[in-house]
Amino acid sequence: MPEQMIPLLNLYTIFNFALLSLSAYIFLRLSPDIMKALEYRCFKVFIVVFQLYLIFESIQTLQFFKMIHLPYNVHAAICFASLLFAIGNAFMFYLTLLLHIDVALLKRVRSVALSTLPLLASVLLLTISFYNGSIFRIENGVMQKGKLYLLLPLFSFIYLLLAARTSIHRARKSGSIKSKREALSNTALVIFLIIWTVIDNGFVGTTILPIAIFAVIFHLFISFQQSGIYTDTLTGMNNRRRAEIFLGNELNNNSSNDMPLYMFMGDINGFKKINDEFGHYEGDAALIIFAEAVKKSAEAYKGFAARYGGDEFVWAWRPVKGGDFDPEMVKEDIRHRVAAECVAEHRPYVLSLSIGYVICDDAKRPVTAYLKEADRKMYADKQGHYRNNKS
Repeated sequence: MPEQMIPLLNLYTIFNFALLSLSAYIFLRLSPDIMKALEYRCFKVFIVVFQLYLIFESIQTLQFFKMIHLPYNVHAAICFASLLFAIGNAFMFYLTLLLHIDVALLKRVRSVALSTLPLLASVLLLTISFYNGSIFRIENGVMQKGKLYLLLPLFSFIYLLLAARTSIHRARKSGSIKSKREALSNTALVIFLIIWTVIDNGFVGTTILPIAIFAVIFHLFISFQQSGIYTDTLTGMNNRRRAEIFLGNELNNNSSNDMPLYMFMGDINGFKKINDEFGHYEGDAALIIFAEAVKKSAEAYKGFAARYGGDEFVWAWRPVKGGDFDPEMVKEDIRHRVAAECVAEHRPYVLSLSIGYVICDDAKRPVTAYLKEADRKMYADKQGHYRNNKS
C-alpha cells in the first residue's frame, strides 16, 4: 500500500471507532421511559446491527489495503456479514420508523411478513455466492463484485422506499401540525439516506455509508428524546402536558369568526375490574384499544387526542364552518369503534365508555375550567351507566 495512504487509513479507522463509541453511548442512554416498549427494543437492535456492520466493514477495509491478512474462508465470512448487515440496517431502520410513526401498523402481519422477503432473499443469494460468486468473490485477497451484486443495494432501496411511502402517507393523514412536521422530517431523513447510499456505491474499497447510518440513528435518538416529553409511551399518543399546552393555545386562538372548540373526555367503565380479573397486561391492551379508537376518530375530524392520565383520554376539534356536527354521534362512533375492536381481537370483555364533552367558546376561561367541566359531565355519564346496568 502507498505510504501516503496510511494517514488516511488511520484516520478512517479512528473515525469508525468514534462512530462505534458514540453509537454505544446512545445505546446505553436509551430509556423505555421515552418511547413505546416495542419501539425501544427495535431501536436497540438497529443500533447493534449498525455496530456489527461497522466492525465487519472496518475489518474488510483493513484487508483491502493489506493492513491485515485474513485466511480465505474468514475473509469470505467477513464479506458475507458486512453485506448482510448493510441490508439489515435498512430493514431495521424501516421497522423502527414504522413503530415510531404508528405501532398499530405492525398489526398488519401480512405486510410485515412480506417486508422480510428482501432480507431473506439477501441471505439466500449471499449463501449461494459462496459457491458461484454471483454476489461477491475473493480474488487475491480482495472482494470483487459479482454479476448480481446490484441486487443488494436494490433490496436496501426497497426498504428505504417503503419507509418514505409510510412517512408521506402519515404526513397526508395527520391532523395536527406537529404530526405533519414529524412525518415530513422522517421523509427528509429517508431521502437523505437514499442519496447517500447512491453516493456510497461510487466508492471502491471503502465506504462512507456508516456516516449516514449513524446520522440517522442520532436523528432518531434526538427525536425520541424530544417526543418523549410530550408522548405517552404505552399508547404513543400525546400526554397530559401536551394536551394542556395544545388546548390552551387553541383557546387563545379563539376569535368571533371561529367555530367553537369541542372538548371531550372519556374513560373506561370498570377498568379496575379488568386489571383485577385479567391482569395489568390485559388492562394495557384495553387502554391501547381505547387509544386507537380515539386517535382514528380524531384523525377523521382533523382533531387532537391525548391520554390525560390512567384510563382517561381527551380529544378536541373545531367543526368545519357551515358543516354539520353532532357531538353525540362522535361519542357513539368511538364507542362503536372500541366495541368492534374488542370483538375483532377476541378480548374476554367488551369495553364500555363514559364520555363527557364541553363547548369551549370563551377564550377568557382557563383550560383547566373546561377540563373540570368535561370531567364532571363524564362522571355524570358514568353514574347513568351504572344506574342502567345494575345487576
